[in-house]
Amino acid sequence: MTTWNPPVRYEERLRPSARAWWWLAPVCVVTFFSIGLIVVALAVLAWLINVGRFFRTTIRVDDECITVGRRSVRLQALDPTTLDRATNPRPWRVFSPRYLGGNPIWTRDSVGIRGVDHGRKVWVAVGTDRRDELVAVLLDGIAAARARAEAAGAAYAGAELARPGWYDDPEVTPGLRWWDGTRWTEYRAAAQAPPGWHDDPEHPDGLRWWDGTQWTEHRAPRPGSAP
Repeated sequence: MTTWNPPVRYEERLRPSARAWWWLAPVCVVTFFSIGLIVVALAVLAWLINVGRFFRTTIRVDDECITVGRRSVRLQALDPTTLDRATNPRPWRVFSPRYLGGNPIWTRDSVGIRGVDHGRKVWVAVGTDRRDELVAVLLDGIAAARARAEAAGAAYAGAELARPGWYDDPEVTPGLRWWDGTRWTEYRAAAQAPPGWHDDPEHPDGLRWWDGTQWTEHRAPRPGSAP
């Protein structure tokens, strides 16, 4: 079965471009003549620390979540009225899994937004070279996610809803269907057989071991068959 993920609406990698590297030289020169050599060393160190932290970081927004690096938060948990530029967080906040940070010094702009997810505060603070596009995607995504959540809340009379994932399809049996956390989508997949001995597709008179994801080379005669 092929794993399905919600469609990606926005994606941006934060790795420094060649143009960003070229800017480092004039910054060092200006800093040297205006402040001093020690500050130049600090500026270069800060740059290299940023490269180490954010070189492989990607900002991704899909129908359900915004993901920064390996951390993600549901769109419906974010408050669009708090949308602004990113601010420097308290030093200890970067260690919190509820803080989605990625604001390197080479990006031209930034986006910051806050919210509450399952009763706990969450923060997003990211650098970007495509702020207008990211803001538009976030606002549309938050509105759509909240609308789905409200519709589901009304339909299920406040019952606690299952997390997004593959579940038994209520319309097609056997089969699986993707539940996005608030509603059934149109994404379906064949039900996966559990690990065990099943009819061998290559040798109808025998059995073959299915490990839950693929056929193995372990075969056995069907019970009661002639040796």
